[in-house]
Amino acid sequence: NNRIYHHEYVLMSRRTHPEPVELELTIPAFEPLPPQYFLRVMSVAWVGCEMLLPVSFQHLLLPDRQMPYTDLIDLTPLPTSALHEPKFEQLYSKFETFNPIQTQLFHVLYHTDAPVLLGAPTGSGKTIVAEIALLRMKKRYPKGKCVYIAPLKSLARERLKEWRKRLASPPLNWKVLELSGDTRHDTRSMNQADVLVCTPEKWDLITRGWRGTSADNDLNPANNKKKFIDLVRLLVIDEIHLLGEERGAVLEAIVSRTRFIARFVKEEMRRKAQSKDALGANELLADEGSTGQHELTRIVGLSTALANPYDLGDWMGIDTKGHGVAAKRGLYNFRPSVRPIPMEVHIQGFPGREYCPRMATMNKPCYAAINEHSPNQPVIIFVASRRQTRLTALDLISYAAGDENPRAFLGCSDDYVESVASTINDQSLRHTLTFGIGLHHAGISSHDRETVETMFLNGDIQVLVATATLAWGVNLPAHLVIVKGTEFFDGKTMRYVDYPVTDVLQMMGRAGRPQFDTRGIACVMVQEGKKNFYKKFLYEPFPVESCLGERLCDNINAEIAIGTINAVSEVVGYLGWTFFARRVKMNPSYYGATSDSDEDVDDFFLSVTKDTLTKLKDNGCVNYSQDDGQLGDEFAVTSTVLGMAASNFYLQYQTPMQMRKGCREVRKMIYQLLEGLDQKEAHNTTSDAHKTSTIKKLVFKTYTPPPEVETAAVSHLLHALSETHEFDEVPVRHNEEQLNEALSETLPWGARPPRVSGLDEGYVGRHFRKSDHSDIMLDPHTKCYLLLQAHIVKAKLPISDYINDTKTIMDQVPRLLAAMQYIALDDASTAGVFDLISYFARLRQVLSTRTMVNDNPFNQIPRFPRDGGRKLRNRGISSLRDLCSLPVSESAKALDLVFGNGNRVKHISNRATQFLNSLPLVTVENVTTKHEIEKSSGRASGRLNFDIMFNTRETANARRGGHGMDSKDSLQAESNLIIIVGTYQSRCLLCHKSVTISGGKVNKKSQSIEMSFDWALANANGGPDGGSMVMRLLHEDIRGMDSELIIPLQIGG
Repeated sequence: NNRIYHHEYVLMSRRTHPEPVELELTIPAFEPLPPQYFLRVMSVAWVGCEMLLPVSFQHLLLPDRQMPYTDLIDLTPLPTSALHEPKFEQLYSKFETFNPIQTQLFHVLYHTDAPVLLGAPTGSGKTIVAEIALLRMKKRYPKGKCVYIAPLKSLARERLKEWRKRLASPPLNWKVLELSGDTRHDTRSMNQADVLVCTPEKWDLITRGWRGTSADNDLNPANNKKKFIDLVRLLVIDEIHLLGEERGAVLEAIVSRTRFIARFVKEEMRRKAQSKDALGANELLADEGSTGQHELTRIVGLSTALANPYDLGDWMGIDTKGHGVAAKRGLYNFRPSVRPIPMEVHIQGFPGREYCPRMATMNKPCYAAINEHSPNQPVIIFVASRRQTRLTALDLISYAAGDENPRAFLGCSDDYVESVASTINDQSLRHTLTFGIGLHHAGISSHDRETVETMFLNGDIQVLVATATLAWGVNLPAHLVIVKGTEFFDGKTMRYVDYPVTDVLQMMGRAGRPQFDTRGIACVMVQEGKKNFYKKFLYEPFPVESCLGERLCDNINAEIAIGTINAVSEVVGYLGWTFFARRVKMNPSYYGATSDSDEDVDDFFLSVTKDTLTKLKDNGCVNYSQDDGQLGDEFAVTSTVLGMAASNFYLQYQTPMQMRKGCREVRKMIYQLLEGLDQKEAHNTTSDAHKTSTIKKLVFKTYTPPPEVETAAVSHLLHALSETHEFDEVPVRHNEEQLNEALSETLPWGARPPRVSGLDEGYVGRHFRKSDHSDIMLDPHTKCYLLLQAHIVKAKLPISDYINDTKTIMDQVPRLLAAMQYIALDDASTAGVFDLISYFARLRQVLSTRTMVNDNPFNQIPRFPRDGGRKLRNRGISSLRDLCSLPVSESAKALDLVFGNGNRVKHISNRATQFLNSLPLVTVENVTTKHEIEKSSGRASGRLNFDIMFNTRETANARRGGHGMDSKDSLQAESNLIIIVGTYQSRCLLCHKSVTISGGKVNKKSQSIEMSFDWALANANGGPDGGSMVMRLLHEDIRGMDSELIIPLQIGG
């Protein structure tokens, strides 16, 4: 009929060329289905540049028209006393009865162990549903653990804050821990926890170590089996409908692995119960009568109303296909109308193709909506960007001023709001707050954010303009919610894309305040062409589709690395556990399957498996067992070092190959630079020690590498790190290329590492052509490299967005550096690796102390004067270690020389002394070496034994900043020491170990260390005088305290 169902203008940019631009179109489908639609693409600049593509509907399966909703039964509200446990009842002392949804689910939650999927609108009390399941689990398994998965870190913190108040206080006194990218806990604290609040990625990483690994590496986070994972008896996944979004693949991995672990642990317990050492495992068999066929770990999923709850329920372990009494038990999918507070929704369309002008036309209707629907009650306006929060607030102020009431939105006195505004850091927020309008986004400080939230809750300000993340992170309901635009700028595709419908529903869900409103109002402002779409699909959502296909390589690699998958056929079997498999059967054309027949689906899975394993092999993550490189069903699949690195350090599967290439280039550069230096200069720190022949004469020397080599190594390692796929999505916003260029001119290394004279152009530090300059400044990896340098030198950043970008990058750096080092260790026997690993430690020092390579380490001392280093060198003190090695009286005299000894500078000198006394002085004693022949392999193995001594002249209190010492000038209570041993010649790595130096009351501690090494490699590269090894002791968080020692191969052995 030649009707146009969709039209869209697409801009192709040079920056993204030749990458394809992916579009997602929504078009109507009528029954009977037409055989095909046509898609026409035309250029507006070139005549004859067009194409016509037929889109076949031959295998399209439409979802059921009837939504599988659960009816809300009219039951008498259940009193909280139904818990029959006074400790539990105290949690709900603020109300007497559960709400209708909680009442209807109570029996399944509290009296069975069946998995539960609850689809209900926002504000239905789903958190209490999760708590009831938690109470059941703790009543049944007192030592069991609950894992709560929150989709965002902000939501995890909100849940942690609430549960620590209620669950971690008397009478329950349960231990609640948060596990996210910002937190670190040791295995002991996690073993003691009752409730773990996690982000999906963090729990995915943790569960990858449930089996443990035999890898002998201190850096490997999966090195020890995490026993507490076996004790998880309840997994709660909040907002499980996000399965259909980009991060949904992680949720699929979590649930599939959880069910696998639960069955494995149950079988282990059954075997133990049948053996003599049954000790407590009989509890499982005794309880099987009451648990029925339910798995050991109960899964509870919380969601909004779903279009395909049966698929999700079946994947979680709910019986959705049976017809008995227990069929569909635990599956609840309530209509949006069961919301405790009814909501009135208004959808308004606005013309205009360009985003910013269209947003500007929405401001006056926003003001009108406030006056009409909520003139005196709280209002939240959701916008897509931080810039829009400011522009929207300023327009609202001008409209209110036009009505001669500029402070119409202010709910407190002018004096009070002025006093509060004076404490605000953000200039725009300080201005808007005085007119009763708050701004809320990730670019403002935590103090500003908390102030705005408190004022909004107290009614001091009426309007809050926020970015969409507020809808998920903070529970701030309002009477009126305005969704100003349903698009946001996607930095990855460099264009505006629509919010998922679930996000729009989450924003609308903030409308209506329990105990205050009888109804909530939501205004959704959209582009004119999308008005009908939102009218239909706001309450008739699309089926949740799987995103596992996009992350399948990462997930399959992880399962191979941990040993769940060992053959090609097992990959296909693993896919059968996933939500992906269920949706391929229901919607084959969406995933690329030919049809929904069993034969076509099996062929599709086999094709996907082979494609996935081929990609993993091409990136060095897996190996096949056969010679011809062809895959068959029963061929074995094994993980490689790169595959283990991707799994253990949570990397994209392409990243380890990039890291290996970067490490090898830097290693080659370091080796050539050191070889090119004068032999005497290159080893001047160790020549005196090498002359000794007995352990009693061994003398520590401060390890100070050549400055030009260290600068080259650190700058190129940082660059190699920033070039990895992990930073592909660092946002480069509009016009930020100009800010990047200006920033690069103020930083020591600029946009690329300094060129190393005398070396090939092929290194990572290659220069770029001027014609490429603008494109390079648009590159997210360039921005990452610039922000890393800015962090080190404490440079002033041009805008607040850069502060948040830097924090996001720095959160990832420790994990990525550990991964790079883990990969570099695979080349341990290669020349130059010994120095490469040394420079990893030196790079950590630079990042930790935020001092450049060429900065004087004495500058770490608080308030150290500029000429202080010269004064100390005149006294023969050339390093921080030399200063710490002096007796207390001598070091005090040296500091007096630097700071002076007058009363005015006495407190500065005292702070410097306290800092100096807190530094751990590390020495080595009782060194012996021996070698033996291993009977199994015939290989000569060496043993290095020694005692390491930690000496400090103050307690940990000083290290934490006690005795008047500023905490920012103090060391952490715990610090890491890296011990590496290498060959005297060729600089091969023999062995390494990480040691934690912990604070305490004892000023002198010792630890016995044993390290194994390849005796043949050490002997072959031992040099003259019977052969020697080089030991380096490198601190990770302080510069100037590193030391080096030459150890003869024949000591005490």
